[in-house]
Amino acid sequence: MKQFSELAIKIFAAYLVLSNLGNVIPLLFPPAAWRTQSDVPIWPLIGWLGIPLMIGIVLWFSASKIAQKIIGNDEKDASLSEDGLVAAGTFLIGTYWGLKSIGTVVGQLSSVGTLNYGYVTVFAISMLMICGNKTITRMYRKLRTAGVTA
Repeated sequence: MKQFSELAIKIFAAYLVLSNLGNVIPLLFPPAAWRTQSDVPIWPLIGWLGIPLMIGIVLWFSASKIAQKIIGNDEKDASLSEDGLVAAGTFLIGTYWGLKSIGTVVGQLSSVGTLNYGYVTVFAISMLMICGNKTITRMYRKLRTAGVTA
């Protein structure tokens, strides 16, 4: 299960980096190519591109430690447990939502100066998913067995 979680984290990290590289390509052209005279503002660039790129790189290199923290030390059992899959999936979905929402919030604050509270709410929910993935797994187990007498 740890190897699966580590692979999933690395795939997610690669997705973050590669999906944002397409956003960097237009920045290679001069501002006149975009029909503007001003340079690219740095803070929206950091919010929209830099944060996901940096987090993707950190996730790639620390995937083993993160997978061990999420799953625990269940190396004796090589089978794919349902609870471990729910914990890993919850962590990855929370990380994805968190990165996308914080990038948008930083970009909006620096360029427009207003705050979209919807993205702030998504960020808060994503932090709960990241930090409380074992609690969500326990709730999932209770919901799955609700009404079943053993």
